[in-house]
Amino acid sequence: MIAPTPFFSDRGCHVRILNSYLRLKREKNDITLLTYPLGRDMIGIESKRVIKLPGYNKTSPGFSFYKPLLDIILLIKSWGEMHSNNYDLIYSHLHEGTFIGWVLKKSFGKKLIFDAQGSLTGEMSEQRTIKKNGILFNLLFYLEKFITGKPDEIITSTDDLKEFIVKNFEFKKPITVIKDLPDKSLFNKNIKPAKLKLPKSKKIVVYLGGLQEYKGIDYLIKAIPFISDRFHFLIMGYPEERCKILANELGVLNRITFTGKMPYELSPSYLKLGDLAVSPKTLESKEANAKIYNYLVMGLKVVCFDIPENRKILGNKGIYAKEKDIMDLAKKINGVVR
Repeated sequence: MIAPTPFFSDRGCHVRILNSYLRLKREKNDITLLTYPLGRDMIGIESKRVIKLPGYNKTSPGFSFYKPLLDIILLIKSWGEMHSNNYDLIYSHLHEGTFIGWVLKKSFGKKLIFDAQGSLTGEMSEQRTIKKNGILFNLLFYLEKFITGKPDEIITSTDDLKEFIVKNFEFKKPITVIKDLPDKSLFNKNIKPAKLKLPKSKKIVVYLGGLQEYKGIDYLIKAIPFISDRFHFLIMGYPEERCKILANELGVLNRITFTGKMPYELSPSYLKLGDLAVSPKTLESKEANAKIYNYLVMGLKVVCFDIPENRKILGNKGIYAKEKDIMDLAKKINGVVR
């Protein structure tokens, strides 16, 4: 299994990698995970890391100038692993991992499966690393198309991503959708709530996930001035500095408790503190919205934007606001808990 990222760093991409590893392990497979330096070792995961590079310390999503060099080193390490051991299958995450997997497939004649989490160009444009429909965007789109055509099989986390791949890349081989369902041994209604000082007289609105702008968190923070002060917001994730600045500018910093980076194993006990959950993601990058499954398992009402993928998950259980409309998002939250 190839994961070109500092696994495990307590974020959605890494939860997907963890879940795929555990799923394959339950099917009686022996798996070696090759990944970047940094991150933290997880119990039950056999991982091998490439060497650390001086100055590299990024564990959050987004582009890093270290990534191309790390990917070359990961390719070399992966090739050595394949040469030294009798692996039956190459299972890749992310487009960089799939390019490495394709080189191994050509060299060793093994089947390659790509576990796709989103569109490369979609994510990079949402992260504002590249300009949508610019020259670099178009060049990377052709690279994405090239890489996506190389595996023998693709696994996606959403129906929307499957449809995107078939439509845009004309992929003719098998595509299977395996959703990001939470581990019920961790996420369940019997979890004891975390000990955290929160206003006792307020209804608690929870958010769990990345705090980058493309994750939609800005829509939630910008809606808070229009939400009744009966509500207090528990925002779990990182990096929180930019969100704190925005909240302070809007005069709502005192209405939010930021936890910072949240260990994945502890997040259920913090969700247990909530009366209501919010998912302001727009899914333009075709990423999954796995946090909604976690909210549901914890018995939380969910307010989100009215987009097809959210409706596929929530059906009539969701409380839907007009997409990217902060006033309607505030209205829907105000109307949930009386």
